[in-house]
Amino acid sequence: MMDFALIECSRIDWSKYEEAQGRADSIPLALEALLSSSIEEAEKYYWEIENHVVVQGRLFSAAEPTLQVLIASLLNARPKHVKIDTLELIFQIVAASSAEVSNEEYKEMQRRVRLRVLEGLWIFYRELNGEHAEAACEVLDLIDPSRLKFFLDAGK
Repeated sequence: MMDFALIECSRIDWSKYEEAQGRADSIPLALEALLSSSIEEAEKYYWEIENHVVVQGRLFSAAEPTLQVLIASLLNARPKHVKIDTLELIFQIVAASSAEVSNEEYKEMQRRVRLRVLEGLWIFYRELNGEHAEAACEVLDLIDPSRLKFFLDAGK
């Protein structure tokens, strides 16, 4: 079966992006490792991504392509621990894209991140039907709160 995250990851020129410690060349390896990790290894790879693309609520440019890969990864069946970590990373990136800042260049990056996550909106709604509904709901509450409330109220 095709792995959509790996396809998306291979399309990106990671050397054009920055993470907390410099160029983002190590991010694709960490993403690939997380998406195929055992439950024992997952936390290590999670932090190799989280501590580099979004650090204490601050985004680095590598957050945008990382988000693309993470969203694409939701299209494939993955172990529960991987999906939860993926949705948590998405949540952290999206939450950081909503922070108030004055730097115009940073605001533009935040805007691009929000647009990327909105492009995958339907994927998060699909996740509401599965075992990861709570984690998907947290992401949707950040990006589409009024519609989410409507759908949750309609399902009662």
